[in-house]
Amino acid sequence: MREAVEQAYREEWSRLLALLVTRLRRFDVAEDSLQDAFVAAARVWPAEGVPSSPGAWLWTTAYRRALDRLRRESADARRLPLLVVDPPRSDISDKPDIPDERLRLLFACCHPALRADARAALMLRFVAGLSTAEIARLFLVSEPTMSARLTRAKAKMAVAGIPLREPSAEDLPERLDVVLKAIYLIFTEGYRATAGPELIRPRLAGEAIRLGYLVGELLPGEPRTLSLLALMLLQHARRDARVDTEGALVLLPDQDRSRWRHDEIARGQSLLGLLEAVPMPGEYHLQALIAAEHAKPPPTDWPRIALLYAELERRDPSPMIRLNRAVAVAESGAPEAGLALLDGLDPALRGSHLLPAVRAELLARLGRRDEAAVAFDAALALVRTDPERDHLRRRREAL
Repeated sequence: MREAVEQAYREEWSRLLALLVTRLRRFDVAEDSLQDAFVAAARVWPAEGVPSSPGAWLWTTAYRRALDRLRRESADARRLPLLVVDPPRSDISDKPDIPDERLRLLFACCHPALRADARAALMLRFVAGLSTAEIARLFLVSEPTMSARLTRAKAKMAVAGIPLREPSAEDLPERLDVVLKAIYLIFTEGYRATAGPELIRPRLAGEAIRLGYLVGELLPGEPRTLSLLALMLLQHARRDARVDTEGALVLLPDQDRSRWRHDEIARGQSLLGLLEAVPMPGEYHLQALIAAEHAKPPPTDWPRIALLYAELERRDPSPMIRLNRAVAVAESGAPEAGLALLDGLDPALRGSHLLPAVRAELLARLGRRDEAAVAFDAALALVRTDPERDHLRRRREAL
């Protein structure tokens, strides 16, 4: 029964939250009421059984709780600023038409009146349904910092009267970069979870791809959107082979390539083909080219991947790009040079296990076992997913 509630949370939370926000025009009431509904599910379902439509049951319960809450605070509610919305739809069925609600919420959250980091954080919270802790890890900040950032952003949306309405092509030019960033962050959490018992969250990654297609329909042929879709498809296509039947991490060289989704790889490659005439590849285009190299039959062309990462770092410097470049340089046959590229990254990646994990592997490759053991221990102290923890523990023991 607990698994049923957890599955409903994974599948329904973000969609119902978006619908509640657009109906109630109150972020706080929407969140609290939906949380109450899941608490009620954990209490009621063991006694009465899982309903045939868990999403509809949760929607009805949450909406009733919200109405009760609003009635109790009606005097205060009249003085609170409300989000501006389109006229409500006539009725709500057992299967609400949720995708449009999420798309309008996506564009409301990236309104120019909000700071760029706040826009992306709001989208991850209310469109993807990520927890505050998960968003904080994606942004490499503390959970209290991210909680305060979300609170300020929600208040700003209400005070500014930012509209929740169907987006149009005219909305896209000034908001597209932030929308795509948020979609890619959603995908990143699905592709490689920052915490929990599972390494990948396929539904979340699939939802990011779906949102990417919706944005692409609003502005057809936009190179940035096509590039991001190609990148996500090429990476997502390997999901079945990235873990074994027990959920353990499987590294790229050891993956069973017959389990890759080759139709998705072909789709990603075809999107890249549409971008061949683009004179200056952007961030997502370069990353998609890297993903395409990984999707080719072995041997992997690591020198080309290292060059692509170097160009990506030149255009868009970031600690994670430098970390990936270091791996590519090391795989190209220069572990000393890869290790040198890690210098200076510790302050920016203080809370991530990936930096000490990569450092440990490179030190081990150079025969510096004692230093490698220290780095593995540092990575084990920071890692938050069970499959990665088990993998690091095995590598530490192999020393």
